[in-house]
Amino acid sequence: MSLNNISLPSRLVADLYQNVLVQGTASAVPVKKDVPFLGKNGKHILIVVNKADAPYLPDNELSFLTNVLSACQLGLMDVAIVNWNHLEEKNPEFLFQQLKSRQVILFDVEPSAFDLPTNLQQYAVAKNDMHQFVAAPSLSEIEKNKEAKKQLWMALKQLFGI
Repeated sequence: MSLNNISLPSRLVADLYQNVLVQGTASAVPVKKDVPFLGKNGKHILIVVNKADAPYLPDNELSFLTNVLSACQLGLMDVAIVNWNHLEEKNPEFLFQQLKSRQVILFDVEPSAFDLPTNLQQYAVAKNDMHQFVAAPSLSEIEKNKEAKKQLWMALKQLFGI
């Protein structure tokens, strides 16, 4: 065997050049993670909540929301519930693109986070591009207040055309 014809096993070559086999300025492509949500998103209705102490909603608030949705002839199969507090990237356009939402209900989320006017009245249906929005306080606040329940019902009737 001559020095010009040395044959090394591939494992040995890999061990010798494990850090410098390819040199360049390539950068990793950021991978967009899927947005975690509760529900099946069957009718592409986005419900955004803001809860630090629960993955989505505490049981009592989820039960209340389920009752509200039932009154609108909807269920968890129809909606996607996203917890704004737990999103790594708070990007409404990414949410809309991934979930294909046209109707959005914000519970305890600042309207400005969705490029809506900061003076947007609660329970008012607002339109922005191809989306309809309703902003409301947290579900726990609404559940305790009879007038807030009425206002939410009126807004949802308008939003869903009931």
